[in-house]
Amino acid sequence: MDDPVIIRLLAPAGFALVGVLCLLYSAWARAGRSARARRWMGNEFGSTPNDERMTVLGLPGIGLMCFGLAAVTIPRIGLYLAVIGAPLLLLGLAALFLALMLFIPLPDAIYPRWARPLRQQRREQERAMKAWLRER
Repeated sequence: MDDPVIIRLLAPAGFALVGVLCLLYSAWARAGRSARARRWMGNEFGSTPNDERMTVLGLPGIGLMCFGLAAVTIPRIGLYLAVIGAPLLLLGLAALFLALMLFIPLPDAIYPRWARPLRQQRREQERAMKAWLRER
């Protein structure tokens, strides 16, 4: 291999590395085996919806987009891998778009099993707070 080919392989390798890191972090956070892994769901004072949505959908979407870009940008065979890479890229883009649209509610099925009771508890607290504010 000559140097230009090696240089052209650096971009796909970088995309693949970023994709692997995003998917690994997302899998670690979804497993929630430690308090640090569950931090993205917030604490007793509430949570930030952006952290939840980016952990559940955003980072996996970015990971899929990176894998799609890596497949398409491989020299010489990237055109053949575009059949696999383009759908991955579009699927990742759709997941990232949905994660950034805060006004679209996400179903509980997307969240890990351990996070569903926390979401239900937050909804009940929010309803109670709104009812209390209406009484005032």
